[in-house]
Amino acid sequence: MKILMEAPILTQSGYGEHSRLVFRALSVRNDIELYINPLNWGQTSWISTFDSEREAIEKSINNFFHAHENMKLGIETKFDIHIHVGIPNEFERKAPRSICVTAGIETDRVSADWIIKTNKEIDKLIVPSQHARNIFVSTAYEAVDEKNEVRSVLQCACPVDVVPYPVKKILPKHLDFETETEFNFLSIALLGHRKNIENMTKWFVSEFENESVGLILKTGASSGSVMDREYTEGVLKNTLSSYNKSNRKCKVYLLHGDLTESEIHSLYHREDVHAYVTATHGEGYGLPIFEAAYSGMPVIATNWSGHLDFLNANIRRKKKIQKKELFAKVDYELKEIPKKAVWDKILVEGSCWAYPDETSFRKQLRKVRNNYNFYKKQANELKVEINKSYSKEIVLSLMAKSILEDIKDINFRDGKEEIMVL
Repeated sequence: MKILMEAPILTQSGYGEHSRLVFRALSVRNDIELYINPLNWGQTSWISTFDSEREAIEKSINNFFHAHENMKLGIETKFDIHIHVGIPNEFERKAPRSICVTAGIETDRVSADWIIKTNKEIDKLIVPSQHARNIFVSTAYEAVDEKNEVRSVLQCACPVDVVPYPVKKILPKHLDFETETEFNFLSIALLGHRKNIENMTKWFVSEFENESVGLILKTGASSGSVMDREYTEGVLKNTLSSYNKSNRKCKVYLLHGDLTESEIHSLYHREDVHAYVTATHGEGYGLPIFEAAYSGMPVIATNWSGHLDFLNANIRRKKKIQKKELFAKVDYELKEIPKKAVWDKILVEGSCWAYPDETSFRKQLRKVRNNYNFYKKQANELKVEINKSYSKEIVLSLMAKSILEDIKDINFRDGKEEIMVL
């Protein structure tokens, strides 16, 4: 079976990680020949490590480029399945069976363009969270035929499967930096509207201005470049400009640049890093939040969107299974996204996301700081549940099943289905 996979598989991004998850699920099968077209994802950097997995990825990339060169000679490569990892409006069908693996959306609706493209080109969507699935399934627009003025409802017409990320067993590699504060929070996110880093930083400083508490920010606007660092540093300095640095005891630490998975995971295991915090407006999944949670860190997070899948654990009480909140939840209000966050055909005007409440956020910071042992015990309980339910074996099996379970319905390479070529 020949599978074309178009994905930002070599990028240091959430979609890069998503792409590698799909690759791991399929590359272990002897009945699949993978052809990978490596895409960019914005301006994010590409991974520099070269290991056995990278070697296998490169082999599949070479398969794609050989097929591309053969096309110039008039030799067509026909694919059975086309997988695109990214957003639906970028999808163009190139095989009888087409699947889009997407993080979905972080607001309360997807764009009409996504639904139109999905219904036209895609046989199945695979998303990482129940939130993402719910938004795809529930979004509806009124469509009007201009010729006869017939009204209809535009909704997603294809199946939407949920396949989360798996727990990763990573050996931490210590990062050589020191903190000067007694208690430290960690947050990892790109600098942008949705992650709400500027408000989070202000609220942190307002709460702990006269205390020996730190906030470690692993952030940047797009890449690990010097220019990006200077820009990021400028944004944070401007955010903190209303506070007198010489008088305040709390500190904000900036970590910038490309880090390996081992270096990132070391942050979750440092003795001087105590809890993970985010004031996000919304997540399709929230990979760094997930990594912190499965590493046993107490988590403070907005009580809305994709990360609730794993921060709320199913705990067995006698004969009943009950959902238990195992994080410090921040209250929010669902309101329209700001105009500066509108992104053509992706984040649509009029859509809503969560606005964390400052008072609630600061209250949770204070509670975790003052009652750390309680929240650490809660975090360890969550760690056990996540590691049990989101193991690599379980998730890779779910991904492979979702991609391959319907192939019996297609007469591959034998029949009249339209087959696109490179």
